[in-house]
Amino acid sequence: MGGTASPRAESGPHRGRRLRAALAGMLLVAACTSNRPKIEAPSVTVDSVHILRIVEGRASLLIDLQVANPNSFALPIDAVEVEVTLDARPAADAHSVHIDPLPAQGKAKVVLAGQVDATAVATALMTLGTKVPIEYTIKGTATLHDGTTLPFAHKGDIPVARFERLFGAPD
Repeated sequence: MGGTASPRAESGPHRGRRLRAALAGMLLVAACTSNRPKIEAPSVTVDSVHILRIVEGRASLLIDLQVANPNSFALPIDAVEVEVTLDARPAADAHSVHIDPLPAQGKAKVVLAGQVDATAVATALMTLGTKVPIEYTIKGTATLHDGTTLPFAHKGDIPVARFERLFGAPD
């Protein structure tokens, strides 16, 4: 008769073909979902800070960063945002203007535009008194084209000459 075959009737070569087809399908799916390489965050150092103008206690500035890509592939970065602190006090926020892809295991200059409350920074510097050097931190994120965010941070010291050394210590 022309009825449907029972599972027992499918033993032999048909069962082997279906098993091989299922295994081939699983291998194909596994191959298509390849493992993404782990993306390491870039390292960042400050090259320079340029004050463009000061208006009503707010300074517009450009921050030149040297960004190093430790990965074996280029990083297509859409945006970089940073927060800068001086002696653990907020000093500035900045964001990227334009970024080319970071070359694999290479370095690139990244220019950030930002605003700083000049009054707050001046007050912070006055309250530091004779504390030399002044510690700074840069914390931020680099956002890739696919939306992945990579956090980074850098600490350093700003060598500041003390007033006594600049003008001579009073007798």
